[in-house]
Amino acid sequence: MDVVICPSSPLLGKRIAELLEAKIAAVQYKKFPDGELYVRVESEEDSHIVVGSLCSNDDIIVLNLLFDAIKGEITALIPYMGYARQDREFLKGEAVSIRAIAKMIEERAEKIVTVNIHSNKAKENFKKLIDVDAMPKIGEHFRGRDIVMISPDKGSAERVKIAANVANCEWDWLEKKRIDAHTVEIAPKNLNVEGRNVLIVDDIISTGGTVVEATKKLYELGAKRVEAACVHAVLADFASIKLFSNGIADITATDTIERIFSKISVAGILAETL
Repeated sequence: MDVVICPSSPLLGKRIAELLEAKIAAVQYKKFPDGELYVRVESEEDSHIVVGSLCSNDDIIVLNLLFDAIKGEITALIPYMGYARQDREFLKGEAVSIRAIAKMIEERAEKIVTVNIHSNKAKENFKKLIDVDAMPKIGEHFRGRDIVMISPDKGSAERVKIAANVANCEWDWLEKKRIDAHTVEIAPKNLNVEGRNVLIVDDIISTGGTVVEATKKLYELGAKRVEAACVHAVLADFASIKLFSNGIADITATDTIERIFSKISVAGILAETL
């Protein structure tokens, strides 16, 4: 069995290969002047684990080319499953993007492993998917810290509960209450955050807008310090600068998307799953 590492996940791929005591296949990647991509896999093994997050359209093309180049059985390990947020037809005529991605991957891979896919609705488009939960890893990372974990909305509350139970800390979610036609009040459902160190926890931080809104409100309510943690640090459109300039003291993420903020590795739980 060889591990084939995609350009999007070099360090995570290496960590997983080491834990599995598997060889890393020699792969050549090139981009032609017209933007077309080239892949060559030098491996004689009859089974392969392909490790690569789908962070860009190029990552999807690379994955497809690897599927064509590899001979034998393939396990597709996709830590961050891009396009998962378009999990239904919100407007008539829209492509359900994750359905198209699922069809492409399942046509060639015998097994698919991902981490905290965005929704159960997205998961329904796969028949072979194993979805690994990294929230306990976030909880482990913050165990022993004097913090309260906050979900930016009720939708992510169950995820935050899992992390908080492992961290052995209090947790809550921000609830929006409409006061009148022009006023919406945002506050933790149950807890008082005055004088507390708060950690906003979510599965994905993309543009950072939701976290910024939550941060402002938490400071208004007297929070002493506010940090952010997530599984997938997409951080599009200079989101990290936006977070820091609005009072976020630190950002912590896993290495599903490899960033400077990737302080938690999911290599162990993925190797164990495999």
